[in-house]
Amino acid sequence: MSNCSFCQVIDETLRLGGIAIWLMREAKEDIQYQDFVIPKECFVVPFLSAVHLDENVYNGALNFNPWRWMEPENEEKRNRRTSPFYAPFGGGARFCPGAELARLQIALFLRYFVTTYRLLNEVEKRQFQLRRSLRRLRTRCSRSVLSSSGTEERCRQRGI
Repeated sequence: MSNCSFCQVIDETLRLGGIAIWLMREAKEDIQYQDFVIPKECFVVPFLSAVHLDENVYNGALNFNPWRWMEPENEEKRNRRTSPFYAPFGGGARFCPGAELARLQIALFLRYFVTTYRLLNEVEKRQFQLRRSLRRLRTRCSRSVLSSSGTEERCRQRGI
């Protein structure tokens, strides 16, 4: 599955919005930096999102760009097992045992979604809504034809 064409989309989605961004690290003692003291209560850090959204690591880090993984400087960053720059499933001894299952589920969902549904632009959306409205009107007219001959005449005049 590592060489699939849409894996870039999966990796980019996990980089921007993986569940690991909600894992927090909390300081156990006050932190002294130069002349400042930061109380431990104030120091809670979402530790994995920090590297995923760092502009020094990824150009345009806040933008969704699956093609970034095709750039040579990002190929090594994409290694989920060893890279310190890409860790949507943790790393080292705490690497998520369900990582491959999660990626497989995402891939299956994407395949189902893309092959089952059709995305419409604004013009196609309006045309679809117009056709659906006409179909409903035809159905209404054909039902009312049985109840009243006057309605049948009105449907003919409208060209329905």
